[in-house]
Amino acid sequence: MQVGNVQKLISIFEQSFKRLNVQVSLERLEVLAVTIHRGMTAQARHFHTLEHVFAFVDSNDPISTLASLYHDIVYYQVDMGFAPHIWELISPYISQINGDFCVSDKISTDDHLTLLTLEVFSLRPGQQLISMAVLNEFLSAMVMNKQLGDLLSEKDILRMNLCIEATIPFRGRTANGESYFEVMEQRLPEIARRHGVELSQEELIETLRIAVMFGNKDIENFAETDPGRFLDNTWKLLPESNAALRLPDVYSIGTYRQALQKMANFFASLDPETVFNQYRGIPSDEEYNQMLRYARSNISVAREYLKLKILSMTILEALAIATGGDAPVSLFMGDVPREGVSIKRLEYFLPELDDASWVDHSSVIYKLLESGRANEASFDMKNSPLSLFIYKSMSPESITYFMERAQLMFDGKLAPHDFLMEMDRPVVRSIASATAMMVFTRRQALMKYADLP
Repeated sequence: MQVGNVQKLISIFEQSFKRLNVQVSLERLEVLAVTIHRGMTAQARHFHTLEHVFAFVDSNDPISTLASLYHDIVYYQVDMGFAPHIWELISPYISQINGDFCVSDKISTDDHLTLLTLEVFSLRPGQQLISMAVLNEFLSAMVMNKQLGDLLSEKDILRMNLCIEATIPFRGRTANGESYFEVMEQRLPEIARRHGVELSQEELIETLRIAVMFGNKDIENFAETDPGRFLDNTWKLLPESNAALRLPDVYSIGTYRQALQKMANFFASLDPETVFNQYRGIPSDEEYNQMLRYARSNISVAREYLKLKILSMTILEALAIATGGDAPVSLFMGDVPREGVSIKRLEYFLPELDDASWVDHSSVIYKLLESGRANEASFDMKNSPLSLFIYKSMSPESITYFMERAQLMFDGKLAPHDFLMEMDRPVVRSIASATAMMVFTRRQALMKYADLP
């Protein structure tokens, strides 16, 4: 019989403490489990959920298991603030000045655990937290300290802090070519010495090996062998970082396009070589190189996929603005299909096309557009018939060119009407004709584009 998530959390805590030879009352176990459950089940969370946490659990490694329970408990931008029960724990350690978060400058010199955590994160009292990743991971570690600090040794807390800190993603090498973990290997003996933590060279290396595995585990989706599953998890992040998408069938075309653009900009700036880390043979050279190969491939696919999704939304957005203003995606495309319900959709009115020379039915992009990502999202279909129509209609060179022209439209330097008049006429006519069948309130205006000579 399957148990509920709170009971599962209690069991994970209990087994981890047993492995560390720590006795914890049942009442305390319940408090710890409820804190995690409340923090990780916020409505806005789609990827950073308990399921993500449970994927880390290793019955043979209580340190990384306990760290995993806390590593995402603070996610300020997704949760739109700090939950009251979390704020109660972290408020002594954080302040906000002119909208910017800073480490409190009132931390006592007797607060050894907090000072230890600050050193692990290379922070100091009063320092501004300019990165949301650092803010979230540092405060997640502080929640862990507050809840477990009186139960575990300072050495164990240090090792858990190192795991959580290792999940700050996409850090390149230093100017000297050193990785983050090589730098930490140099820093850690002095941190341990200052805080009276006895850490042998063997323990130090093993601790950092556990941390590098932990950090890689947090973003293992980048090494997914199936691009559809990789994009599936990527799509779960969209409503986390774009609140409007949490209301299916309500968000506007422009809002969705902007959300896609944010994701595209992220992938455009992401260096695949910074995704995963290696430290002293962990992971092995073979495994590490394979992880990087999949990361490069998935990022490349995501860039191309998003380009087509954005261009299709841009054409719809231009038609909407030119005929009365931005509107809900559902008005122009129809509601997201629900199981067992037949819904009128834009793609039903698009013409069938013969394959152009660039159309490759065996390509990853074609399969993703036609068959879709691994799963449906609440706010979007898993397949992309309109984007597939764009892929079939426009050459890769034309798509790249009109993505550049689209940016001028986004920047207010090209009117939506003028963008449409520059676009390939058969594409504009076909999409305008299909939208005219969907939006009867704008049919007359849309037909002007459908009937372009």
